[in-house]
Amino acid sequence: MTHDILPLPEPCTRTLAAIEADPLDPGRDAELHMKTCTACAEARVIYLAQEDTPDVLAPAGYFDRLPARVVGKLPTRRSLAHHARGLYWAAAAALLMAVGAGAFWAGRANRTPLVEATLPKPADTVEIMVPEAPFRDRDEEAAQIQALTPEEMKALLERLDHSTEPPKR
Repeated sequence: MTHDILPLPEPCTRTLAAIEADPLDPGRDAELHMKTCTACAEARVIYLAQEDTPDVLAPAGYFDRLPARVVGKLPTRRSLAHHARGLYWAAAAALLMAVGAGAFWAGRANRTPLVEATLPKPADTVEIMVPEAPFRDRDEEAAQIQALTPEEMKALLERLDHSTEPPKR
């Protein structure tokens, strides 16, 4: 399928030739034609918008050095030494924390309490409440209870249950 290009009308052809010759002052006939023909007026604006400056010359060797300059501006990979430096700092921080925590806990273990715990009742009251308890003299009560045989423990519990019953009215 071929497209036929329509020929330009004669006044447009003359006006475009005048614009190419002098775009700033194409002549009186071209000026009158551009007032009625928007295509020719746009062609003049486009022609004036083109720059007549020569190409900018690059310094000698510019394009030869360009790849190295671009690669130099790219971010570099961090070296193994940089990563190892971070590991050294992390190991030093971990060691410092371990020593500090150890010293803290060692100091807490050796502290004596500021207030000693006291029993609200003296230890004698246990024997007064249960005179038939199978406790030996001068032993701590908790150690004596743990040392009881199962039969002695049952007997002690039965005596305590009978002695703590509320009185009947």
